[in-house]
Amino acid sequence: MTRMLLRLHTPLPEHAADSDAALLLALKRLPRAAQQVFLLSRLDQLAQARVATRLGLPLRSVERLMVQALLAGQPRPDGPTSQAARWYVRLQSPDVTACERIDFRRWLDASPNHLQAFHATELRWRSLYAPALALGRDGWYRKGRAALSLGGCSIAAALGMAVLVLLGLWT
Repeated sequence: MTRMLLRLHTPLPEHAADSDAALLLALKRLPRAAQQVFLLSRLDQLAQARVATRLGLPLRSVERLMVQALLAGQPRPDGPTSQAARWYVRLQSPDVTACERIDFRRWLDASPNHLQAFHATELRWRSLYAPALALGRDGWYRKGRAALSLGGCSIAAALGMAVLVLLGLWT
């Protein structure tokens, strides 16, 4: 998802370092699966299909988690902003159809606000690189599916099953 879909005429802001801390905090607040999908895509530049295969997730789930990462830290994104994020991610999917590309073009042409929101989404994707480096600094996201992503529920369930087996209550 690193290639730009539309040519941008707006450079990145010079005060980007000021917002990096806020973006990093917003990314840290995402669910672990969303962080992992985002980092594999942004830092390792894996295509959505490769991320889905690597994590054992459906492609649509990867898309949903990527949209969640793109919108992280934005105070209640408006309609065009949310739609632009969904379009940005969907257009990177290997499953995108020609009809969807036509629908995107119609959406883009329907309002100047749509074009502005899409440009802002592309700029946001670019601005997330530095916070992504900080978040994925130790490479934790490459270790496969996060076992503790359910807040320890998977460990508790496994321990509970082991106790039941040991007590002979599970047949």
